[in-house]
Amino acid sequence: MLKQQKLLIGFISCIAAIALFYVPQAFAQNNLTNLSGERFQGRGVAQGAVFSRGQNAEVSLTLDGENFGLEMSQFQGATGTQNRSPARIQYRGVVSRRTDEPNNASSFTLNTRVRSFDSSETLRVITNTTGSCRIVVFGARINYINCTTLTDNSSTRFLGLEQF
Repeated sequence: MLKQQKLLIGFISCIAAIALFYVPQAFAQNNLTNLSGERFQGRGVAQGAVFSRGQNAEVSLTLDGENFGLEMSQFQGATGTQNRSPARIQYRGVVSRRTDEPNNASSFTLNTRVRSFDSSETLRVITNTTGSCRIVVFGARINYINCTTLTDNSSTRFLGLEQF
């Protein structure tokens, strides 16, 4: 009986040692996937905030876990930017809801809460602002954005180019 207990304790100790070896690796893998994030881009027409009505723009969306970063900028070399830097705006915050398209893994809609905002017009980051963005991604391309915050001159709308 005593020999069986010693064997059982030895067996459990061996299993625990093996588990302790693999647990840190599992945590490291989870952290790496969260840090890598997802990135989406698009081209289209923007208006509002720093953009004139119907101005061509490029957009970039980065998702990192529950956080998001969204940047819209005027096409490089666009007309009217020779004597000034291109218009640019950034929103950062938290994703409050993601609705995936059932038949297309690379299509979804995001509803977000904006926490910070900056633009080429103000040249400073405005933190602790409140607002929201609705972002539609279709076929891994940003198709529609509507962002508003309480900050003056910060609302922007984007319509992506058709992809068909």
